[in-house]
Amino acid sequence: MKILEIVFGNSCYMTMKNSSLRSNDILLCNLLLNVGDLSKVEEYKIDLPDELCNEIGNYSFEKEILIIKKAITRKDKIRIWTSHYNVYSYLIMLYICNILKNIECDLYVTYSDEYDNTENYISPSVMDSKELEKLANLEHKISKDEKFKYSNIWEELVNNNSEMRILENGIVKSVPINYYDNMILDKLQSLGSVKVSKLVAMLMQDIYLIDNLYAYFIKKLIKKGEIKVVKIDNNRFFDNIIELV
Repeated sequence: MKILEIVFGNSCYMTMKNSSLRSNDILLCNLLLNVGDLSKVEEYKIDLPDELCNEIGNYSFEKEILIIKKAITRKDKIRIWTSHYNVYSYLIMLYICNILKNIECDLYVTYSDEYDNTENYISPSVMDSKELEKLANLEHKISKDEKFKYSNIWEELVNNNSEMRILENGIVKSVPINYYDNMILDKLQSLGSVKVSKLVAMLMQDIYLIDNLYAYFIKKLIKKGEIKVVKIDNNRFFDNIIELV
């Protein structure tokens, strides 16, 4: 039986390509489903904030869904790689369960945090090739009931269509876009004047989000007048030095 591996993040994709799993089909599915407007998700589109993607934020993922549906037609095994800490890949799992809820298929999931039952492996992206190979043996088959449960969670998120979706203690929540503002301000207060890159690195240790999303939050706080730039780097935002107002 052929296997379609579904992964989020270039790091995980490249590591898997250099592992014994490379003989399987590997789909890089970099969908940012945690922010933006989900009203067009049934058309395989999501509207991201322009400031986040630096372009018109209407992103289509029809190609990725077509690959998944072709694998289903071939009766391939589908395996999604995620964790109970990685909101990006977890939302992808929920979404795939939704589009496949009425389709008979061999659907599996691996959770990186189950590798050693600690928070050391918050995402498959932090694992090396040997660890990914071992994690594959810890896969779970998603039952029909589980598929409907995950699908219902996804539909509730779409109906809420909040500014942002987060993952806390394995539970997905709909929240406003300023949800992490206080955390960012508190961390900046403890650090004092600091490069944006260092602040983002420290924040990522607490809550795993992509660096561009943290940069987006910081830019909004600068516009609101709660953070000021004390040294500007016109070439790279992450090299700006910032502090609390």
